[in-house]
Amino acid sequence: MDDLRKPILPGKGASDYERYLRTDELLSLQKRPEEFLHKDELTFQVVHQASELLLKGAAWELERAHEHISEGDFANAAALLRRGNHMLEFPISLLHVLETITPYDYHLIRAGLGHGSGLDSPGFLALLHIGPRLGEAFHEELRKANVSVDDVYRRHDELFGLHDVAERLLDFDERVHLFRFHHLKLAQRIIGGGVVGTMGTPVEVLHQRMEHLFYKELWDVRNQITARASEMLEKGGAGHQ
Repeated sequence: MDDLRKPILPGKGASDYERYLRTDELLSLQKRPEEFLHKDELTFQVVHQASELLLKGAAWELERAHEHISEGDFANAAALLRRGNHMLEFPISLLHVLETITPYDYHLIRAGLGHGSGLDSPGFLALLHIGPRLGEAFHEELRKANVSVDDVYRRHDELFGLHDVAERLLDFDERVHLFRFHHLKLAQRIIGGGVVGTMGTPVEVLHQRMEHLFYKELWDVRNQITARASEMLEKGGAGHQ
């Protein structure tokens, strides 16, 4: 009988778990203690590296969702959007771990960052790349179905698939907005609100970017629905006077 504890996969590591996940490589990607500029540097690196992995995973799921939207497969698109959105919860949460590093200690770590900035994050840039493409694919499906965004919400039972995708896109937009907001608050908390960041980028630029939305029309339709509902109430009220 084979020894189930003996690894059968190729690679380094004492177990198949280690070999499959390549933990030898993964856990050697951080600075060694003798290289630290401050003992909090391991936390700083691990948080950022973990976030990059999660952002990569989220972007992958969103790319898959994009394919399904383009094929009119709204159920699978919505399922993958849900997964990707759930993965984005963790990079947002991890920003709060960085808030435990004090400003003085951060600046010791910062000395080793060179010109590095969170604005260069490959994972976040991947989200910025896929976001508009998801919206384009969604609107193309609306065109094919000859319906408007308002139709999707007014006839949501009939157009459930499109409505589900619309709501998941809104979830994604909201999470990107939240990530930017918490990144802004982190920057204000650690380096201040009126100074220049590692790329010469004022914190105010983070605030400006936070205001960007991928799917403004999905937010605006709420205003339209509420305005019509209020108008109907006013008309109904006037009729009883």
